[in-house]
Amino acid sequence: MDPATRRAQIVDRATAIISRSGFQGFSIAELARECGISRAGVLHHFDSAEAVLVAVLRQRDLADAAAADDFVHVDSPAEMRSTLHRTVARNAGQREIVRLYTVLAAESLSPDHPAHAYFADRVSEIRQQVAATLTWHPDPESLLLRILATMDGLQLAWLRDPTIDLVAAWDLAAQDLLPDP
Repeated sequence: MDPATRRAQIVDRATAIISRSGFQGFSIAELARECGISRAGVLHHFDSAEAVLVAVLRQRDLADAAAADDFVHVDSPAEMRSTLHRTVARNAGQREIVRLYTVLAAESLSPDHPAHAYFADRVSEIRQQVAATLTWHPDPESLLLRILATMDGLQLAWLRDPTIDLVAAWDLAAQDLLPDP
């Protein structure tokens, strides 16, 4: 396998393992087994488990970057509902990534977790970016906090019970959070 393909395979398998077991349950040995290579083979591409974790998070960021452009021009509750609907629909199609993010976000609450600063910075960045688009709302920070709490709560319920229609549940909640004036 060429190096780029192997690195992509390692990140893909690490994503699956970490979403299943968390970073605390992640090991280079298990990753190597799942990739069909030796531990040294993994460490040839990434010098540590933390480096693998960073690669997994960066891969997720790349996937999210395109979707972030949706938040640039949101001038009304209806536009925000539509934008968030697309975000939730995209998340509904990537259960493993949502599980990965949820597990790591919870684990990284501990200040000694290798992704602690990453998640603190990411949440702060998202809050600033999205709150800046809510200029039409009298209290953008409060609205954003309720949106994020609702979205996170619904995703957690959906991860526990796959029979929940995440998009339909979100659309209902969004009507309450973002009513038309």
